[in-house]
Amino acid sequence: MKKIQISQINFPPPDIKNSADTKEKTVLKWLIEWISTSISTSVFEYGDFLPEKSKLAKYLGVSIGTLQNAIRQAEDSGYFESRQSVGTAIKNPSERNKIFEKTFSKKDEAILLIKKYIVDQKLKTGGLLPSTKELSQLLNIGENTVRLALNTLSRENIIDTKIQKGGRVERIYKNNFDRQSCEKVQQKSNLIEATVEKMKNYIIENYAAGDKIISNELFAKMFGVSIRTVNEAAKILNEQNIILSRRGRYGTIYLNDPQKVKKQKEREEKSLFMSRQENKPLQESYLYSWEKTLDALKKYIIQNHGAGDKIPSMKELALILNVSTNTLRHAIQILCDEGYLITQRGKYGGVYILEMPQKESKAFRWLALNPTAINVDIK
Repeated sequence: MKKIQISQINFPPPDIKNSADTKEKTVLKWLIEWISTSISTSVFEYGDFLPEKSKLAKYLGVSIGTLQNAIRQAEDSGYFESRQSVGTAIKNPSERNKIFEKTFSKKDEAILLIKKYIVDQKLKTGGLLPSTKELSQLLNIGENTVRLALNTLSRENIIDTKIQKGGRVERIYKNNFDRQSCEKVQQKSNLIEATVEKMKNYIIENYAAGDKIISNELFAKMFGVSIRTVNEAAKILNEQNIILSRRGRYGTIYLNDPQKVKKQKEREEKSLFMSRQENKPLQESYLYSWEKTLDALKKYIIQNHGAGDKIPSMKELALILNVSTNTLRHAIQILCDEGYLITQRGKYGGVYILEMPQKESKAFRWLALNPTAINVDIK
């Protein structure tokens, strides 16, 4: 496996301006044609990694968001396989073998559970599926995960998403699928649990009690999983008193003997999981800056805005939440990807709330994006 450099791409970028298709679809067609041609002429091989998305997006003359959406669709068709902190690799669409070692992600589980629901309910084509929130409660899976699973099923043409008056979203069972896959739901182990075992075995085999272990980023690259997966696995290992994660240069140490935890642990303020006030696991302190900002941004939106509102500018929000604009930009992009926010350009441009972030009350989708329908003070 090697990483492709922009200088190695001997394939002209698409004519975005004169294309009859959307930018996303134009880029999708280009990616598939480029990869197919490059593989057939032995310029690249299956398993090679795409260039950095920012550089590839610049080469194509589109935004990173447009490129990411195109890659996701190509990935659903089997042309790529991605892993956070690892990269996006070229895959043979005719083969089902995975490039990265993987057991089962939460989204994969949600997809199979939704399919199983369709089978168990004997839903016929044209039948209406429950809302995202209802499915989340029925399947006992987070709303965001269910939403991602539904988006994948929509791209696979298994369900059809329709927007009704008032912004109500309806999802209809459209096409049949391989129903035998539903029987495998209980046979799949969770990716986090598998990562916990891999990390534990690696640490025990390579370290002695008190040793500082490698970073979570290196674990992610080693096992071909995302940083977030490793973070979740590390939380579990901390709770089991196998490791102790500490701030900054102190890093993470291998405890080894749970009976000697109190002797091994250093001052509370150095631990990522200890609270000075309560002496108990403090989950938030372990999160990355953008994860904390994402949570703070959701709370701010819930407390101060409603569906259809335009949120303050990036600079104003950064001051309100006391974070950097780069970190805030990452958090806003995630909420856009998850369908909560939408960005608009032009005279009435800005970031608008499509759907309120997850909370106890019912969420409403705002689709009246005509500037005349939005109550915005433009003075």
